[in-house]
Amino acid sequence: MSNIRFLFMGGIMLIFMTALLAGSPLAGPGMTLTYTNAIKNRDINIISARLPDGTEFPDPGSLSGGSKPNDNPLIAGATMGGAPDGRDLPLYVDFEWRETPKSPPDPTPMDSLSQAHKDWQKKMMDEFYSYPIKKQRVLIRDRVPTEVVTSVIEANRHTPKDQLNKASIQVYFVWTDYGIKFRWEIWHRQGSQYYSHQGGDEVTPAGTTMIAAYSNAIENNKIVVDPGGPGGPATGGRPRRYPASASGSVFSGSPGFAYTDKPFSGGEKPMVFESEQELPEWVDFKWALLPDAEIPRKRGESESAYHWRCLEISSARPRKSERVLVRSRIPQEVRNEISIATRNAQPYKVASSLIYLYFIWTDSGIKLHWRLRRSRPDGTFVSIREGGDEITKPGKSNHKSEVSTGVGEVSPSPT
Repeated sequence: MSNIRFLFMGGIMLIFMTALLAGSPLAGPGMTLTYTNAIKNRDINIISARLPDGTEFPDPGSLSGGSKPNDNPLIAGATMGGAPDGRDLPLYVDFEWRETPKSPPDPTPMDSLSQAHKDWQKKMMDEFYSYPIKKQRVLIRDRVPTEVVTSVIEANRHTPKDQLNKASIQVYFVWTDYGIKFRWEIWHRQGSQYYSHQGGDEVTPAGTTMIAAYSNAIENNKIVVDPGGPGGPATGGRPRRYPASASGSVFSGSPGFAYTDKPFSGGEKPMVFESEQELPEWVDFKWALLPDAEIPRKRGESESAYHWRCLEISSARPRKSERVLVRSRIPQEVRNEISIATRNAQPYKVASSLIYLYFIWTDSGIKLHWRLRRSRPDGTFVSIREGGDEITKPGKSNHKSEVSTGVGEVSPSPT
């Protein structure tokens, strides 16, 4: 999907989700919910989702598991509004669900009265109810930092009733082979949404051996990868991976990234999930650099018109491009370990090793940082080794910037 389409659909979705909420008294930050299923060839059938007081929590009912190689578990899925509990973040949600294999096709889909269809339907229902009900309590409120919640509330406090909120929290519930993982993201909106920073559980689909994440270390600017052409659809701007992967020759584009002083520990956004024996030799990126300054509204301008005008202004910004070498920057022994982990990957289990590739936009171009991680029995990972470009971002006097100084060893510690 082109980035322009992504921004448009995101804007339209946000209009419907927040139109009724903007301008209401702020007891909390509110949130939108995304449910995804990262379990290959399995369906998740949610029986119930309840808040601490027993109130029903919004859920999509069912989630189909991905079947394609290199699926991204943090996109697609089902997105909906989630502002119960007085618009405050709920303390937790209790989920009950069944996990079932994908059903074989109906032998006579056009004839629901045939005996073949009735036999198929009975078999499917009998098998469905034979699978156990699973339960899990997912904590929410204590997992999102207080300063994040406060920043969203303050950003939205003076939002006029006829305008969309300036900031929002996106909450992810991701079903994995190791239970439900919880993630959150904060989005700031100035004309069109752009990503700020994130937190929560690490999400690693079974068999994944490489995750590529993007982050922006350029102050007072936001980055849009795959920005498309002026006022029109994308013009082949998606990042290009060489050689092609199992899912094609492209990486993912992005809706936009705000500045972060933690480019590989909270300010990055995972965009690519792969299970390839060879890392890419290089990746070609195209992007646009957009100032953070908010575009002034015209008098009487509607929300939709303002949204489209902001997109047109953004599309007219100059495009940049850069080729980032990858494979030659990673030590041979690390590449060998990832290749072995890919060959030995087993269904419904995380791989033995995983490499994170961080593509970090800076004033002097795109920098590459990498981390080698190894799995533990509970499906989590511990960092073993890291390296890449030196990244030093001068920060403001009241905070400490994250610094990378090249190749080094990392002591194993809980994630």
